[in-house]
Amino acid sequence: MHHYRQALMRMRQGDSDRDIAKSGLMCRANAASLRILAQTQGWLDGSATLPEDVAIAQALAPPKRASTTISGLEPLREQMAGWLGQGVSGVVIHTALKREHGYTGSYSAVASAPAQVTRGL
Repeated sequence: MHHYRQALMRMRQGDSDRDIAKSGLMCRANAASLRILAQTQGWLDGSATLPEDVAIAQALAPPKRASTTISGLEPLREQMAGWLGQGVSGVVIHTALKREHGYTGSYSAVASAPAQVTRGL
């Protein structure tokens, strides 16, 4: 976190992304990304105090995925269970789902489905 605070202080002093990269704090691309974030958060305002480490970390963290994400295979669970019961391979199931139902998901999602079908996706 120290290098982010140092980069923010240097940005406030007028240093460019290139100057920050030359100092070894971070590469130019990361400095540019931090500058955009800092501008949107108002962190480059010299009259304001620097944000706390927690605020910087929260702003840099990727957004969390919803915990209730439902598989695209959920509506097809019964049909897949029938096919799996008949011993149909994952490759054939994936191909049939694409052809008959317009499924756009990956094969790996279908290949991991046998355990999920028995647990309820």
